[in-house]
Amino acid sequence: MKQVLHNISLYLSFLKISLKEILIYRVDCIVGIFSELVVEGVSLIFIFIVFRNTDNLAGWNFQQILLLYGVTRISLGIVGYCFDGLYDIGPKYMRNGDFDKILLRPVHPLVSIIGASKEFVALTDFFIGIGITIYMLIQLAIPITFLLIFKIVFFSIVGALIIGAINTIFSISSFWTYRSNEVIWSFYRIYTFAQYPIDIYNAFIKIIITVILPFAFVAYYPTMEYLGFNKYMIYLSPVVAIVLWIIAIKLWNLALNKYRSTGT
Repeated sequence: MKQVLHNISLYLSFLKISLKEILIYRVDCIVGIFSELVVEGVSLIFIFIVFRNTDNLAGWNFQQILLLYGVTRISLGIVGYCFDGLYDIGPKYMRNGDFDKILLRPVHPLVSIIGASKEFVALTDFFIGIGITIYMLIQLAIPITFLLIFKIVFFSIVGALIIGAINTIFSISSFWTYRSNEVIWSFYRIYTFAQYPIDIYNAFIKIIITVILPFAFVAYYPTMEYLGFNKYMIYLSPVVAIVLWIIAIKLWNLALNKYRSTGT
């Protein structure tokens, strides 16, 4: 437990340094933020168009869907900033031989890699998510209490940890291919299914996003609790996060033991 806390402390220190490095290139950040706003705008327009042709999706109205969307963006913003370094393992660290340098550090290499995340633009997702969530809570007449704020903060972090663990699991492909970023991205994009009520999907998709790649625990079940639809599944989210991270660390260590230097 002491080692785990030590690694978390180092990780947070790395993120702090990463933030300082990012702020040096302010113009790049501004352009990235603007681009992200355009992407989010297109996504919201798509939802609006859908509800121009229907009153609800699986019993969810427009405001409820937007609340789900907002809660999802909060977790995705945290993931983008805290775990973006995973995409660099294959194309950057393995291909260029920089992974050998990381192995010389007196800290687990995974901590060094995810601590080097520099996707500051992802925080745009975070703040957009907060804005949409607060606005929809008001529109839906849901009382914004201290307990609700705590739940949203806590379960958004848990949701980010779930996605982070899933990405970490698939990042082990970097030990066999330099295109590990494409492998991670392919599975990561499955989260889009969980941006909408899972009842609109068939049984096969439901099993994938609930059991195999449990993205439904990132925002769908928490949002159901906020809306009063389901008050129990949300509490499985921390359990899912813990189990996934145990699996991720064990698989990562197994892959690490098979690593052979590129010799570059």
